[in-house]
Amino acid sequence: MMAFAWTAGIAQARDVNVAIGLSLSPYVIPEENRGMEFDIAKQALALEGHVMLPHYGPLGRLLKELEAGQTDAALTQRMETGIKSASYSDVYITYRNYAITLASRDLKIDRLADLTGKSILAFQRAATYLGPDFKAIADANPTYREESRQIIQPTMLFHDRIDVVIADRNIFAWFSRLPEVTAKTDTTQPIRLHALFPPTEYRVAFRDPDLRDAFNRGLGKLRASGEYDRIVARYAPLMAGEGK
Repeated sequence: MMAFAWTAGIAQARDVNVAIGLSLSPYVIPEENRGMEFDIAKQALALEGHVMLPHYGPLGRLLKELEAGQTDAALTQRMETGIKSASYSDVYITYRNYAITLASRDLKIDRLADLTGKSILAFQRAATYLGPDFKAIADANPTYREESRQIIQPTMLFHDRIDVVIADRNIFAWFSRLPEVTAKTDTTQPIRLHALFPPTEYRVAFRDPDLRDAFNRGLGKLRASGEYDRIVARYAPLMAGEGK
């Protein structure tokens, strides 16, 4: 009887504790509890009567919190690299990651193998998210490292202290414009975007499949109503646009 009551309660409106990565602006702007990705997830849940309660932390910690039962869901996840016990939503957001270099360095990077021997600063879990070929290169490179605080990436690149940054173009552009970065280095230097990676599709990982199903229904409603496109349009001025 108790088990039935618990299961029935899942389908009802509830607060949903959601683990969200840091350093994902403008997809997620933690200081303002908003962002393109944040708004999409929040409204998809709201359309099914649920309230999203955000909890921020490093990307590498999100799935551990979910697996430990410390949170109900985690944003920005991939089925291929996540925990098997989770229930994954439909794709709700797509990132575009690039290898980013200073144009003044004139580095030739046309394929993953061209990253060999270069110092690389990537976002946290990049070696996991970006596929086995990239992971093999990262594992073999003693100068490869990942950083949970992506504000460090433009600082290091524009100071010419690193050869290559691996990041989503919009996230890199966002942090490049922050006063904390522009006060330290010349962020007007031209950069090159090397399109080594296909677009990365992300899902929400849930502990409860019923809640996952509710999110998918809400996401479908969001798309059908046109509100999904309106959210994207609202954040378009903050986005760097597509690279060549």
